[in-house]
Amino acid sequence: MIFKSYTYRLAVRYFFSKDSKTIVNRINGFAFLMIVAASCVLLVVLSAFAGLMDFGLAYTSSFDPDLKIMPKSGSYFVLKDEDLDKIKGFGFVKEASPVIEEKVVLSNELNSGATILKGVGVDYHLASVLDSLSLIGVFSPSKDNSLYLGADLASSLEVVMSEEFSLLATAAKKKTRSLFSFTPFNSTKLEIEGIYQISVDIEKKYAFAPINTVRSLVGVGENSYTSVEVMTNGFVGKEVLSKEVEGFFNSTVVVLDKQDLNPALYKMLNTENLAVYLIFSLVALISMFNLVGSLTIMMVEKKKDLRVLRSLGGQEGDFNKIFFTLGVFTSVFGALLGIVIAWVVIVFQNTYSLVVVPGTSIPYPISLTLVNVFIVFSTIFFLGVVTSAWSTRVRSIS
Repeated sequence: MIFKSYTYRLAVRYFFSKDSKTIVNRINGFAFLMIVAASCVLLVVLSAFAGLMDFGLAYTSSFDPDLKIMPKSGSYFVLKDEDLDKIKGFGFVKEASPVIEEKVVLSNELNSGATILKGVGVDYHLASVLDSLSLIGVFSPSKDNSLYLGADLASSLEVVMSEEFSLLATAAKKKTRSLFSFTPFNSTKLEIEGIYQISVDIEKKYAFAPINTVRSLVGVGENSYTSVEVMTNGFVGKEVLSKEVEGFFNSTVVVLDKQDLNPALYKMLNTENLAVYLIFSLVALISMFNLVGSLTIMMVEKKKDLRVLRSLGGQEGDFNKIFFTLGVFTSVFGALLGIVIAWVVIVFQNTYSLVVVPGTSIPYPISLTLVNVFIVFSTIFFLGVVTSAWSTRVRSIS
């Protein structure tokens, strides 16, 4: 297809110039404003969902590391101290914390409850975060037989912060040395050192204790761990770490990222994000019907001008290309203006907190990303091209 510059120049002229007929001006202006509104709303909604998703993940995955090394089969692997030091020495690794996680039952004379007891060391990467979440007491993994648990679990167990109060932790033995062992469980008393508060799900799920205490409780050997939690300097793919640690462990391991650790949550969020996008893309498509009407009326109204061009040598297909280009221009400029307006709205929300989460005083989170900007522009551009092509399909000008 040969490009002819006059079709482009005429499309630009029709887009920027004002027609003498008021009704044509109004229809064209309304079509343009609908495209602006559609792109603006689509970007604001996607940004609001992105902000809400980031806000939710900040809580649900706040205890998840960037990457987590776990055994491919079984519960434990052995990692030598020198190999752990090598992992910590990788340039992309900020912190690496060996952990023992076991399901235990915490009980006293009146109540009991199940939770995951995480055995951590004094250099645990979340130590400062946990300490900042303390509702009462402190996080002290250096003190043997100490326990740091969530507020919801502490409430259900009716925990009292006193020297006389303790909880009995019971876990299944990982190694039974005697065939005549009377019980497959080990138990130990843990003193309450602190209570943290963040969200009900996490408070029920995790309690923390010194790693040596948990190792003794479950009966595993030195240098045995259930995982190594790794915090990185920026985004590093799990494949990179997996290749680097190959051969460090006595068994096959896998490296998981945040999405692998919470597959159901991320799948739900991605599905909801896709649903929101499709719904508002349908709204954008409906707004494009105004462009169909605008182009159709323009083509009828400009028939006399186009007959003159044909007498000067213009071809039948060129006339349709003029209005196709006009439709694309309208879509592109409408999308760009809508994106700018959406950006202003997002800046105002983040600066002045115009909208708050219902029932709270928390500003509604909203996050503008280049990915969403690209998605919105591409969507409006694609719909504009399809709509313009359909509106200006070959027809007779005579």
